[in-house]
Amino acid sequence: MIAYELRHPSEEQKKCCWEENVTPDWMARTMGFQVPKTATDRRAGLHTNAQYDVALLAFTVTTTEADRFLKPLQPEGTQMVRNTHPKEPGYTRSDGFSHLGLPEPETFVDGMRIGGLCRGDTKTPEGNAVQFCTDIYAHEFQPGTTRIYLWAGSDAAIEKPPA
Repeated sequence: MIAYELRHPSEEQKKCCWEENVTPDWMARTMGFQVPKTATDRRAGLHTNAQYDVALLAFTVTTTEADRFLKPLQPEGTQMVRNTHPKEPGYTRSDGFSHLGLPEPETFVDGMRIGGLCRGDTKTPEGNAVQFCTDIYAHEFQPGTTRIYLWAGSDAAIEKPPA
């Protein structure tokens, strides 16, 4: 039942449990990511409940800048993969990017790369700074422009932002 509710949330569930005062800069520090200074359309959210917390961070950069950001976050010998099993258009989840006014990255195929890492999966300073296991989505939604989506779930409570 819980899995169904996460994938098919009611309107009430979509609005529930989102922390206030979450800024992209605060979330980047909390998650352990260095967002490029050139990033635009920065968005962040923190969804909390009794079972797990979810940290969200999204921003847009040039595709060249996205590649520079992503490279040190890829475990050696791996590469990001295409989305071969997309969710249907309009798919939402109670702890997803639709809360930030963005489509869920799992719905994209064209221009989408998917990866992820946990702290220590890479031998880079960037990989060691990551605080939570994070799903990484990079969507080149127009030639030369990529939106990075970072989704991290935690069984332990994630620190709340200052009021």
